[in-house]
Amino acid sequence: MGEFSIFHWLVVLAVVLIFFGGRRIPEVMKGLGEGIRSFKDGMSGAASGGGAAVSQAPATSAPTGITAKPGKGQVALSWNASNGASSYNVKRSGTSGGPYALIVSTASTSYTDEGLASGSYYYVISSVAPGGESVNSVEVTGTPS
Repeated sequence: MGEFSIFHWLVVLAVVLIFFGGRRIPEVMKGLGEGIRSFKDGMSGAASGGGAAVSQAPATSAPTGITAKPGKGQVALSWNASNGASSYNVKRSGTSGGPYALIVSTASTSYTDEGLASGSYYYVISSVAPGGESVNSVEVTGTPS
C-alpha cells in the first residue's frame, strides 16, 4: 500500500497524453526544467547574498506635497520636485488603495487629467531617476465637478 503499481503509472501516462498530446510533453518538460533551474539559481543567489539590487534604496524619493484640484471633467495635479528625479509617473485608480494604472510619464511637476466622468479618482505619483523608480507617493483623491 502507498506505492503505485505499473498499472497506476500507465493510467497516469494515458491521462497526461490525452490532456497534453504527445507533441506537447517535451515542451512541458522543458518548461518544468527551466522553472526548476531558475528556482535553484534564485535560491542560491539569495543564500549567497546575490540579487542585492532588490534591497538597494531607490535613487530618489517619492514626490511630496501632492494636490488634486477638481475642474469640469478634469483633475489638476501638482507636486513638489524630488531630488534626482528625471521624470514622474502619474498613476490613477477608481478605488482607494489601487491597483493603479500608469496614465502618464512627465518631466513636469504638474499634470491635468482630462476627459473624466463624474466620480472619485485616486492618484499616486512616483519619481523616476537613473537608479530606478521610487515607491508611490501618498494617495490623493480628485473628484471632477
